[in-house]
Amino acid sequence: MTLEQKSPAIDKLAKYEDKDVRIVYLPPMTVAAAYASGEDCEGKALNLINRFVIDSGLLRVKPDARSFGFDCSEGTSEVGEPSHTYEVWVSVPDDFKVPTPLIKRLFSGGLYAAHVLRTWDFEDFHLLKEWVDTSEKYDSDWGSPRWISQETIAGQGFEETLNFFNYAQSGRMEDLQLDLLFPIKKKENMYESI
Repeated sequence: MTLEQKSPAIDKLAKYEDKDVRIVYLPPMTVAAAYASGEDCEGKALNLINRFVIDSGLLRVKPDARSFGFDCSEGTSEVGEPSHTYEVWVSVPDDFKVPTPLIKRLFSGGLYAAHVLRTWDFEDFHLLKEWVDTSEKYDSDWGSPRWISQETIAGQGFEETLNFFNYAQSGRMEDLQLDLLFPIKKKENMYESI
């Protein structure tokens, strides 16, 4: 079957329905950030954060720490193309010491459309964007800054490590679970009905 001949059933399978997407609010938080560029930049940034978490004893002080990663490459990348620059965060108490080369950032929080990444298919991010674009309740908030970065461009969509407490202690890929997070805002007309 060619692409032009694909059936409506295939179209339906390739789209998210409301039941596939959760709406989550990320609160404002202070984060320790690490970024890296070039080959294996995701692994390099993640290793910096993992080392920081262990060396600082962060999880003893903040067992509810959350971790996020995102592509912050200049320009746009195609799905499946490796990141050119990648940043990883871990939430920390406001007064927590963050050593160089890590950077302390203030994230202002916001609303996100969320979907659990189950098969390591980052095409899911396109499906999440498509869901936002067709939503009757939410608009994309992709271009709105939610933090300031002097070192990298501010990424927009996140990959959040779920159950970070356990993953940070094992470090095993088989323990890694991710949520894809797409920045959104309520449609203007949503407030008229309240």
